[in-house]
Amino acid sequence: MGLQVLSVWTLLLFLPLSNAASYDDFAFPIDHSLVHNYTRLTEIKKHCNPFISSASELESDDNWASRLKNELSFFNGDWEQDSYGAPLMPFDDSDMSHATSSFISPWKLVSFEVKNVSSTSSHHPKNTISISGVLSIGITRNSTVISEPFLKFHKKPGMSALRVDFEGFYLETEGGNLVCLLGNSTFPFKKVPTRYESDDMTSYYNLRNPYNEDHVILPHDKIFLVLKYPKTSPFSIKQIHGEMKSLNKKDDFEYFDNVHVASHLGIDPTNSEDLISETESFNQNPLQDAMVEDGVNKFNNSEFCKILKSFEHKAYRVMPNLKLGGQNGFQDKVGPFLLGNEIQLVDRNNENLRILMQNIICKEEKVSGVLRMYPASMDPHVAARRTGLSSLTLWVKGTWNPSTGLLSMTGCLGPTLVKCETRVLLYFPKSFSIKQRNVVFGSINGLKSQTGFYHPVFFGLEMLSPGLYEDGWYSNAYLLYNYSKSDLAIEFQERIQEPWLLTYIRKSLFRYPTLEEEKDGIFHLLNDLRIDTFSSSETFVRVEVLSFGGSFRTNESHFYEASKNEVFNISMNLYIVENPRKVKEESYQHVSKLYLEGLYDQSVGKMYLIGCRKVSYDHVDLERGLDCLIEVGIEYSCVNTRWLINPTAKITIRSQRNEEDIYHFKTIRLQTFMIHDKNHEKNVIFRKLFEGYLRVFLVLVLIAHMLNQMRKRRKSIEPFAYISLAMLGLWIIGYGINLINGKEIMFISSETQYYKNQPYDHRSYKRYLSILDYLARFLVLVSMFLMAKISHIILKARKALKSQGESTPSEKKILMMTLGFYMCYLLLIMLEHGIWIYLNPLQGESTKDYYMKLMMDLLRYHVYMLQDYFMVPQIIALYVWKNHPHDQRSFINGLWIPSLVLLIYEFFRDPVDYPIIAHDIVL
Repeated sequence: MGLQVLSVWTLLLFLPLSNAASYDDFAFPIDHSLVHNYTRLTEIKKHCNPFISSASELESDDNWASRLKNELSFFNGDWEQDSYGAPLMPFDDSDMSHATSSFISPWKLVSFEVKNVSSTSSHHPKNTISISGVLSIGITRNSTVISEPFLKFHKKPGMSALRVDFEGFYLETEGGNLVCLLGNSTFPFKKVPTRYESDDMTSYYNLRNPYNEDHVILPHDKIFLVLKYPKTSPFSIKQIHGEMKSLNKKDDFEYFDNVHVASHLGIDPTNSEDLISETESFNQNPLQDAMVEDGVNKFNNSEFCKILKSFEHKAYRVMPNLKLGGQNGFQDKVGPFLLGNEIQLVDRNNENLRILMQNIICKEEKVSGVLRMYPASMDPHVAARRTGLSSLTLWVKGTWNPSTGLLSMTGCLGPTLVKCETRVLLYFPKSFSIKQRNVVFGSINGLKSQTGFYHPVFFGLEMLSPGLYEDGWYSNAYLLYNYSKSDLAIEFQERIQEPWLLTYIRKSLFRYPTLEEEKDGIFHLLNDLRIDTFSSSETFVRVEVLSFGGSFRTNESHFYEASKNEVFNISMNLYIVENPRKVKEESYQHVSKLYLEGLYDQSVGKMYLIGCRKVSYDHVDLERGLDCLIEVGIEYSCVNTRWLINPTAKITIRSQRNEEDIYHFKTIRLQTFMIHDKNHEKNVIFRKLFEGYLRVFLVLVLIAHMLNQMRKRRKSIEPFAYISLAMLGLWIIGYGINLINGKEIMFISSETQYYKNQPYDHRSYKRYLSILDYLARFLVLVSMFLMAKISHIILKARKALKSQGESTPSEKKILMMTLGFYMCYLLLIMLEHGIWIYLNPLQGESTKDYYMKLMMDLLRYHVYMLQDYFMVPQIIALYVWKNHPHDQRSFINGLWIPSLVLLIYEFFRDPVDYPIIAHDIVL
């Protein structure tokens, strides 16, 4: 039998294969490869006979096909396998480090879709309907799993996907509906188990698949699947349970251990009574103290359902329990949730856990849904599309109380749903503060009447974005901000206030990000104050404005009030993310997330903020588990110099605790890279125009100086004899090369490669820039003509000196020393770059040709910059020609003026660039 299977496999090697893909969607791709001929119904009858014999007679229905496709298909359910040494498929976990993968396991997902329904087949029993479908089962890190047509198995780091094509019967019993199917797929292992390593088997097995070298294709057509859809279940949940097993013998190499499948099709909040009485629901309320401090929003039923649904699939953060103290050990249980499959262990701070609420059904005051816990590293959009019943899911159902503003629900733990010992409470805070940043706050706790006691688990939906222009309807309509640290912020401002004179100069000469009186004033200010960039190559910084002034509400009166004041209240969130792959001596992990509140002084662009951070809970003066003895200063660069100097921000974080305190930390100072600037394009255009006029001006200064010197030397040309011809020649050659090659005159615009790849569109100013460029080139030609004329005067002056019997300056030595200096300078520059490249090799480009190209580009650049060294021969001449007259110095000093101006300008200007915004950073 084994050899027959291998013979069939040899033919299958040449079938075309496509790639598997992962879809974040609720539908399978269209598949035209399936042929629904039901050729195995006789064989299926044999295996399904125990179910067929007890099946009820089916009622006639003209809509069987569409109804069964909807009722029987499910997506992203869970599966587990018995572990007796015969796994279903291999999995490559090389996509994650061993340290990480030991705590977070991949997901095991399964989906099933009915592809065809036939009630007319002559081969199926009368109390059944023939169906065929596709089951996609896989192991994945962070995606759903659906295989494409023609591909039975696909494996890559982080994902394995197996496709099984089934056909069989649909039938109904007293306990519920059922499908009994027989399928075919592939045996997805590359190596034969050791017990089958005979010479013949190994020779077949070692053949490589030309289409996919990760596995060989062995047909496996003895896969049996039973899916049960009970009519009644606890908690009114439409559960799906099933088992897939191999009909091969245990000693066959295609055999695999039984696979158990679980999923659901929803929950009805109105079909059964609540499992928690109203009295018991309010006797225990772990949220009571927080509700009193924050205030509670009370909505009518329609408002509540709209708001609750808007927060569906959002990532709720799991918070540590204050009563657990400062324990840092690991745990395998969080409240009612049992870890082990997807999440192995977590620390007691629960920073790496998230909860989302899905499948929400809200009818008047009745609510039902699913609370699903998942690791923070997983994509919440993918987690929200799962339908499995695991020990990390709570089925919840309860009632909204408009008078108290509290949603009280009963929770039953999956997959069995027999443990309904959990109560879930949710409320919507009315006010935000530095200690309260959640738009929804909740708790999960056990009932006193039940045996399963555990400390309450708190979770909340933090507002991470400003909420004023992205889905800001809720914050605008329902939230207020309570500034509780204003007095401390004022003291902080007074303590570090600059001297009066320096402040006056700042206010007089410079402008900073300001709330302007215009329609989109607040939008522009939030963008100006936002920081979303790096402070070093390994440290990412994000600062977001949460509120300004008295509330979240954005109306004209608040605009007017805030814009008229130099200083106004502001709250922010600050995040620091470090590259985990780099080991640094100084880490910012202890201040990776700060809640900030304080003052912003528009006149000087400075913020004086009080910060709070989450810490362990064993200190006497913590506020709701937060260390709020932190001062944060943020200083923004001035606006009216951003055409020259890129906008940046300086951040200083200081602890106000004593050095002996366990929560004290050293002062942190961060200087960011370029931040967002709404006028960046205008600034770039202004710089280009300025540099165009600057080139014209500097060449005009040189021309005016040369004409003035030529006029002064008409009576006595002797001092011209000691002006180096090599200097003038270097000027003419250098600018001549630039004119011939079309390079920029005088100096090169400073633009990063990142900007050059996507420059701004300057078409509206192109005419003016071209005119300035042509004018500068024409003036350089004039200056070259004057240089040539001065060269003639120099030769004439030296001839006069020679006729008087005096020695004349020799250019030979000057020329040789200048050439030697230039060559040594080039060698040093190339050596410096060569050493840097050797120490910092570029992956994929560290070749000899790459080095040579880089050196040639470097040489070409310095050839184009010859005119920058035109004063070198004259400096050498000052030391070689000892008897030169002092009258020539006025001519030489005048030539320094443009170079000095350029040196100062290039020292202060920053390269033209775009702000580096990393939206993919996960917080």
